[in-house]
Amino acid sequence: MSGALAKRYARALFEIAEERGLIDQIEGELKDLAEALKQVPDFHKLFTHPRIAVASKKELLEELFKGKASQEVINFLFALVDNKRESEFAEITRAYVEMANDKRGFADAVVTTAKPLSQEELEELANQFGQMLNKKLRFESVVDPTIIGGVVVKIGDRLYDGSLKTKLEHFAHQI
Repeated sequence: MSGALAKRYARALFEIAEERGLIDQIEGELKDLAEALKQVPDFHKLFTHPRIAVASKKELLEELFKGKASQEVINFLFALVDNKRESEFAEITRAYVEMANDKRGFADAVVTTAKPLSQEELEELANQFGQMLNKKLRFESVVDPTIIGGVVVKIGDRLYDGSLKTKLEHFAHQI
């Protein structure tokens, strides 16, 4: 599934959630289900296996999630099964979470540096990028010595690459 198609599925669910005031609840349920799919490989196999009948998958989902997930999420899962898109659940969930964060004025970011940053440095980066994007950022810090120096910031589908490695590569191409 393309990212655009995952976003369309996520947008459809998000619009229902927004209309019913369930954005946070549905986000939590999607995250819980995504975690269950990761933690229980057999459940993931059953949910995504193309040869298991649609009716059997729906029955399993109904049995597992009745009373534990909202009817909106159950119906959404049924739609994925009907359209044979269940293998794209994780990508759709990521798109939904991004929409929910956007609605709240938040964005998740991954900051990659060659050496660990102090909390002050992370907060300064969050402030600078947050002002630029008019959002409050939540950073995950990753250390990758191969970038040599500088910083790489990934926010959603945007990448800001200020790494020394990339600058050296650009310089080498110019020579």
